[in-house]
Order: sequence, then C-alpha cells, then structure tokens
Amino acid sequence: MGRFLAFLLGVAGAVIGSQGPGFTLQYMQNLQGRIDELAPIVEEFDANIAQYGYDRPRAIAECQSAEGLLDALCTAYVSAVERYEMLRVHMAELEAAGDMVRPLVLAKTQIEDITLSVYEQYKPAIPTTADGLIYAGGGFAVLWGGASFIFGLLGSMTGGRRYA
Repeated sequence: MGRFLAFLLGVAGAVIGSQGPGFTLQYMQNLQGRIDELAPIVEEFDANIAQYGYDRPRAIAECQSAEGLLDALCTAYVSAVERYEMLRVHMAELEAAGDMVRPLVLAKTQIEDITLSVYEQYKPAIPTTADGLIYAGGGFAVLWGGASFIFGLLGSMTGGRRYA
C-alpha cells in the first residue's frame, strides 16, 4: 500500500513540478506589463526634472527633504520611480537565468503582489517544453522518493510491517 501511495504522491509531484516553467512565464509577462505601465510616469518625471537641470538621483534626494505640497507631489513620483527600478532589476535577473533555473530563481525572488495576481489568473497546462518535462520528473522524484523514505521508516519502526 505504501508503494502505491508513494507512486500517487510522485504523480502529484510531477503535475505540480511541471507547472513551474509555465507559471514563471506568466509571472514574467505580468511583471513586464507592470514595468510598461510605470515607464511613462518615470519618463515624465525624468523629462520634468531635466527641464530644471536635475538628474534622477538629485531630484529624488531633494524630494525626500520636501515639505507640504511639494512633498505630496514628490511622494507619488518617487514611489513610481523606485518601484520601476526594482521591477526592472527583478526582470533582468529572471531574464539572465536560463530556462531550467528560472523557476527556482523566481521561487527565491518573487514579488508577492505579482505572484498573487498571476496565481488568481493561472490555468495549469500540460508541459510541452523540455524544461516543463524536467520539472515534472523532478517533482515526481522528490515526492515519490520522500514518501518512499517515510513509508520505509514507518515499516521499520513497526517491526517490519510493510508500508513501502
């Protein structure tokens, strides 16, 4: 019985693991959309400050010491610029990773609001790419191997009853 359960868990691991590359691709598409959405705001900010001879770091530094109405106006721009820069760095990190490791990089560096947005819209699909198939095999191996190990331990702890 234990071997059968381990096999079923392995199959579940294969299904879950195979979704990594597809989810990562959808995450990157969502991320790019957010970057594209912020780009005109950042371009407007850069154009406005350039009219007064400022570069971005100098303008942001001045905004951080602003008070009153200027502080209110600066806060929105500074937040947009900082998020834009952070998202671009994140995208560059994902793009630099190869197809095989990109889901692992995403697992370590994901941005929560983007992950939740993708998760709400994500539809699992059958993997048709090499990386999808490899992640499916990895998911199978991890869950099947882990379950086999646990069932083997249970068998040895119960005086040789076979769980695996």
